[in-house]
Amino acid sequence: ADGPGLIYWDGMVGHSGKNGCCVYCEVSGRRKTRGTHYYPALLKPRDRCAPGSTHNDINILTLPLGGSANYADNLYWLVSSPS
Repeated sequence: ADGPGLIYWDGMVGHSGKNGCCVYCEVSGRRKTRGTHYYPALLKPRDRCAPGSTHNDINILTLPLGGSANYADNLYWLVSSPS
């Protein structure tokens, strides 16, 4: 699979984006302080956490399933927003 090249095919964010899950599972990534690259870290850092990455730990045994249930709503929100 070509993760970085896939963004040109499906129009979703790349593997380093905040929502970089390629199956639309809605697991948010975490970024380093003053960084722009998001990582798929399931555990919240103990000593520092950048704004937007402060969500709680994600249990690997209860990961949300991927799917397109919210895709249409999110696409409508994006298309109807002013530029």
